[in-house]
Amino acid sequence: GQAPATTVSPASATRSSENLALYFNTIRDLLEGDAVVKADVFRNVAAAADAAPTTSNQLNLALALATPGHPASNPAEAQRRLSELLARDNALLPDERVLALLHLKDVEQRLILDAEAERLQRAAQAATAQRNDQNAQRLQAALDENRQLRQQLDEARAKLDAITNIERSIRERESGTNPK
Repeated sequence: GQAPATTVSPASATRSSENLALYFNTIRDLLEGDAVVKADVFRNVAAAADAAPTTSNQLNLALALATPGHPASNPAEAQRRLSELLARDNALLPDERVLALLHLKDVEQRLILDAEAERLQRAAQAATAQRNDQNAQRLQAALDENRQLRQQLDEARAKLDAITNIERSIRERESGTNPK
């Protein structure tokens, strides 16, 4: 079904329009402004919320925190503030409520995706570390085998040299060239 129609007084409608314009201007400036504009806008929004913690200033700050792409963006803090504002009965006008819900859903999804990305990154790092450990073990085994083979080769050469010397000695004795 449809939601029941709400009657909005002209004063509330004007306040709602002014507030929505404020929220959208803040979001636009945080999305499209250069670094200086973004810093100034966020500082002004935070200062206004501190100086006059009205519902509209608190919502504007929560929406600013929810907006990605600027250094002060903070989805977790935005989630907390938006949830608090939405939990207050009739604190928000209907349009503000929709805007807050939209941004709350967005930050919740971003937090889920960020957590999953972090989990995947940790898993990739662990897999890389495991591969590096396995490669180091294989390298050490190859070095140990190489050292053992070199030792066996040296032993075989020593035996071959000894056999060569014995054969030479026998040949010399048989030919009588070996002085006694």
